[in-house]
Amino acid sequence: MRGAGRQVWAIFRKEMVETLRDRRTLIIALLLPVVLMPLVTLGVPYLASRQRQQRETAASHIAVIGSAAAPELVSTVAKQEHIEVVSVSEAVQALQRGKVDAVLEIPNGFGTRVVAGDAQVTVFFDESEPRSVMAYQRVQQGVATYSATLTIQHLLERGISRRDLTPVQIASRSVADRRRLGGALLAGLLPFFIAIWASLGGQHTALDVGAGERERRTLDALLLTPPSRGAVATGKFLAVLATSLAAVVMVIAATLVSLRVGAAWGLADLGRTSVSLSLGSTVWLVVVSSSLVAFLSAAQLALSLLARSMREAQQLFTPLYLGATLPAMAAPFLEGWDRSAWTYLIPSLGPIFALRGLLLGSLTPAHLALAVASAGLFGAMALAVAVRAVVGEQTAGG
Repeated sequence: MRGAGRQVWAIFRKEMVETLRDRRTLIIALLLPVVLMPLVTLGVPYLASRQRQQRETAASHIAVIGSAAAPELVSTVAKQEHIEVVSVSEAVQALQRGKVDAVLEIPNGFGTRVVAGDAQVTVFFDESEPRSVMAYQRVQQGVATYSATLTIQHLLERGISRRDLTPVQIASRSVADRRRLGGALLAGLLPFFIAIWASLGGQHTALDVGAGERERRTLDALLLTPPSRGAVATGKFLAVLATSLAAVVMVIAATLVSLRVGAAWGLADLGRTSVSLSLGSTVWLVVVSSSLVAFLSAAQLALSLLARSMREAQQLFTPLYLGATLPAMAAPFLEGWDRSAWTYLIPSLGPIFALRGLLLGSLTPAHLALAVASAGLFGAMALAVAVRAVVGEQTAGG
C-alpha cells in the first residue's frame, strides 16, 4: 500500500512539474480568475449603476397628439422631472426612428369622457429601448398625478377626504440583514463561476496528460515504468484535480476580496451587504466545490484518455463544460427544485444547489450529504473509466 502511494505521488509530481511549465495552465488557473473576478464583481455593478444613473437623469423627449383636448393634462406631464415635451410631425413614426422617446395620444372629447368617468389616453413607446421604457414610466407617472388631482377635487366637492378612501396604510420592513443580502449576492455569482473554473481550471492539464501524451507518444513509455496502471491514472487525476481546485480557490478568494472592496467603496448596492463567511460555511463551501471539481476532473481525464487526439478530446470536453455551466445558469430560475432530494443526485446540478443553499443558509444536512456523495460516486465511476482507458492503452501497446 505504501509502495502504491509512492507510485501515485511520483506520477502526480511528474504531471505537476509539466503542468507548471505550461503558461496556458498558469494563466487560466491562477491569473485569469484574479483579473476577471474583480472586473465582473466590481466592473459590472459600476457600469450598471452608471448607466442607470445616466438614464434616470437624462431628459425624456415626449411628443403629444391631441394636446388641445387636455391642456391641463399636458401641463401636468410636462412638469414631471426630466420630461421635455417636443413638437414633431408624424409622432409615432418619429418614435420608431428614435427622434422622440415616447408619444402621448389624447383622444378628442377627452374632457367629456373625464366627466363620464371613462377617459383613456394611449402612450406609445419602444419596449426594446430602455430610454423609451423610462420615458413611458415618466409619462405614466404624470398621467397618474393628473388623475389623482382630479380625484382629490371630486372628493373635496363631495365632502370626502383621501383618508376616507385609504383608512389603512401599509408600512414595510425587510427582515434581511446585511449578511443575508450578502449571501444572496454570493449565491448569484459564486456557483456559476465555480462551475466555469471547475471545468476550465484543469482542462489543459487533462488534455496534456491524456491525449497530449498519446500524440507525443510518451504515454506508451510511461506505461512501461514500474507504477501500476491504477497508480498512473490516479496520479494523473490528482494533477488535474490540483490545477482545477487551485483555480476554484482563486475564484472564491478573488470574489470575496473584490466584493468586500466594492462594499467599502459603497459601489452600487454593495454597501448594503456583508460578504463575510463563517469558518464553517467556508469549510463546507470548499468541500462541496471539491466534490464538483473531483467529478469534472475525473470526467475530463477519462475523456482525454479515450480520445484519439487532442482535437477530439477538446470536442468531447464541450458537452461536459456545458453540462457543468448550464445548470449553474439555470439554478436561480428553478424555484422549488432545491427542496427535492432527487435534485442533489444529479452530478452537476446537485453541488450547484448545495453551494447556493450554503450561501443562502437554507441547505439541509441531508441535501448536503446527497450532493457530496453523488458527485463523489460519479467521480469514482469516471476515474474507473480512466483506469480502464489506461489498461486499454497498455494492452494495445503490449
